[in-house]
Amino acid sequence: MRNEEKGGETVYTVRELVSLLGLSTENQVRNRIEAIRDLLLPHLRRGPNNQLLLTEEGLRLLRELHVLCETGHTLKEAANILRFKTEIESKTGEEVSYESGKKPTKEENAADGGWRLLLEHLAQEVRDLSERVRLLEARVLAKEAQMPWWERFRDLNI
Repeated sequence: MRNEEKGGETVYTVRELVSLLGLSTENQVRNRIEAIRDLLLPHLRRGPNNQLLLTEEGLRLLRELHVLCETGHTLKEAANILRFKTEIESKTGEEVSYESGKKPTKEENAADGGWRLLLEHLAQEVRDLSERVRLLEARVLAKEAQMPWWERFRDLNI
C-alpha cells in the first residue's frame, strides 16, 4: 500500500492487488481490470514508469468482481452483472444488497426489477443459443447422411 503524493489517497499497484485479491499472477489482475475498465476509469491512476495504480473504490469493485467469479460466473458474465448492479445503484442512489430475512424496501424492489430484467435477457440468450445449437446439429446430421463425393464414381465403367 502506498500513498499518492498529490491527494494522499491510498492506491494499490497491480502487484499488491495480486495478494489483496488472493490471485496468483499479475495477468489475472490485469484481465479483471480490463473486464471492468469502464467502471474503474475514475479509480485508475498512472504512477512512475506508467505503473497502474488503483484506489480503494477500485479495489472494492475488483473484490465484488472476484466474488462473482468465485460463485461460478465467467469473467465476462461477472463484469456484466457488476455493470448492471452499478447502473442500478447510480439510478436509485442506494446500494443494492440482498439480505435474507428482511422485508424488501421500495428501492430494493426497483433493483429487483432490474435483476429480473437481466435474468430475462440472459434466459433469452440461452434460448437463442439452444436454438442455434439445434440447427447446427441438424446440419451436421444431414451432412453425415450425405453420400461421400467419391461414391458416385464407383459404379462407372471406364
